[in-house]
Amino acid sequence: MMQDNTPFLPPAGNVYVMDSLDATKKIKAEVLKTRTKQHREIIESLACPVCGNPMSWDSKWEAFICVKHGKKAIYEMVSGG
Repeated sequence: MMQDNTPFLPPAGNVYVMDSLDATKKIKAEVLKTRTKQHREIIESLACPVCGNPMSWDSKWEAFICVKHGKKAIYEMVSGG
C-alpha cells in the first residue's frame, strides 16, 4: 500500500518544520500558499526559516526545499505543539 505524503495543513493551522541537518530544532514555519483538494487544505509553499523565500514541496524528499541561500536546505514537517 502506497503512503500518502501530501503536506496537509494541520487543523490548528500551525506548521512546524525540522531542518534535516539539525534534528534537534523544531521551527514554526509561515504558510505562504495553500490549495483545497477533497475538502482538505494542502500546503503549496512555506517561507524558509533562514531566508524567508518561498519553499516548495518535493515529494521525492517528502519535505520542503529551499535553494536560495547557498546550499540546498531540506525541511521536514513535524507535529507541532
